[in-house]
Amino acid sequence: MGIFDSLESMATSALASGAGGQNAQAASGLVQELQQQPGGFGALVTNFQQNGMGGLVQQWAAGQTQPASPDEVEQGLGGSGIIDNVAQRTGLSPTMIKSGLAIAIPFIVHHMASNGHITPEGDPTENPNPEPGGLLQSILGRL
Repeated sequence: MGIFDSLESMATSALASGAGGQNAQAASGLVQELQQQPGGFGALVTNFQQNGMGGLVQQWAAGQTQPASPDEVEQGLGGSGIIDNVAQRTGLSPTMIKSGLAIAIPFIVHHMASNGHITPEGDPTENPNPEPGGLLQSILGRL
């Protein structure tokens, strides 16, 4: 089972227990979407970098996981279809999705980046031993 499968399973369990509400739904929907997207996590990072948000991605990778604004999420994912796809997948409005992803994406980027580094080409040096429980706890703690 890969990291995204583990995260999806844990997020689903958290949703069933009532933890996290709509922001947890948005995070779970993003994980499902990244599993479907060509390039997965790397494509998420590349979208942000190509849309002028590379500095923000580097901050997140380095551990500065303050939430983005919904506008930054929209700019970073602009044209990718991820926001609309997650909204359709979860039944939440795009506005709610952007708010939830503004909290979740910084933690996902930080957790998946190894040594706080993402290459200038948009390729994260993925953490070889990501711990899904730690990531989910970080996200749910902020929701």
